[in-house]
Amino acid sequence: MLHVRRFGAGEQLLALHGFSLTGSQFEDLASSLDWSLIAPDLPGHGGSASQDADVDSVVGSIVDLAEVLEHPLPSMGYSQGGRMALLAALARPDLFNALVLVSANAGIEIEQDRRNRLTQDDARAARIELLGLDRFLDEWTTTGITATSHRSDQDRQRDRALRAENTSAGLAAALRGYGQGSQPVVWSRLGEISMPVLVLAGEKDAVYTGIAERLADAMPAAEMVIVPGTGHNPLQDDPVVTAEAIESFLDRVI
Repeated sequence: MLHVRRFGAGEQLLALHGFSLTGSQFEDLASSLDWSLIAPDLPGHGGSASQDADVDSVVGSIVDLAEVLEHPLPSMGYSQGGRMALLAALARPDLFNALVLVSANAGIEIEQDRRNRLTQDDARAARIELLGLDRFLDEWTTTGITATSHRSDQDRQRDRALRAENTSAGLAAALRGYGQGSQPVVWSRLGEISMPVLVLAGEKDAVYTGIAERLADAMPAAEMVIVPGTGHNPLQDDPVVTAEAIESFLDRVI
């Protein structure tokens, strides 16, 4: 069973964090939402570091958790967590009545690109094991779309403390088991999702704004919000505007 964290009060909202984070990613967001956030540590992370981390096991653990909650309930996921939220909704649509996808993807469509990403994920996992957690996090939070250098010192310190709850072995397993290279491609199945969907992306994240447009177009009851001035993680770059978008959506559809 997944280690579960709970934040806020109100009706339940299942919240799935991104890679190298934990359920505590959503603690601040909960203060801006009139919802009780049920935020598990996904396999390979935090208190669930030893849980099986292949795609099927991860989706199964999310489904198992949703089954013991009051359902159907809305589900929200960021990045890696968004991909798993999407797969869980496809596997058991009866458990969910709305979906919020933040900087998520439905799979790498070109087979060679997917194989290349699988190789890259495996190499990065090996690097995590070689460097150890602290040195890996130094790299992860200073380069590319996961960089946190644009945030305040206080925000960076809190982000680092949260990520430090993980282990190098757990993160390596999560990357190999359900990184993008291991994720099934489900673009052709998005039309099956009839529940209301909010697709969120940051304005400065050009790749994921393009993916967000495709996701929103592919699902019959989906809408898209691009959060101004934010990057890959609008939940942290502008938590107020992002929370307003999520709250407004959930109030209208639940």
